Amino acid sequence: MSEVDDEERALAAVVSELRAAEGRVAEALRSYLARDPLTGRPEYGRIGRAAQITGWGEQRVKETVTPALAERRRAKRNGGTAGRS
Repeated sequence: MSEVDDEERALAAVVSELRAAEGRVAEALRSYLARDPLTGRPEYGRIGRAAQITGWGEQRVKETVTPALAERRRAKRNGGTAGRS
């Protein structure tokens, strides 16, 4: 039983490291995809490039950078209505 406990502890440690790494990636994405003050959008092509670099889909990149977008989409999927802000 001790071997199983050791494996679970190791897995829990790896998962916490992974979450911390994802947090660092999300922070880097936010700075990489900083919005242009004139257009309010990231530089052209950067969302696709960020998706290539991270291996994430473009939608995940967008939702990571703009949490409000993720909330609106989640509400829409769940049948609720979320207004744009």
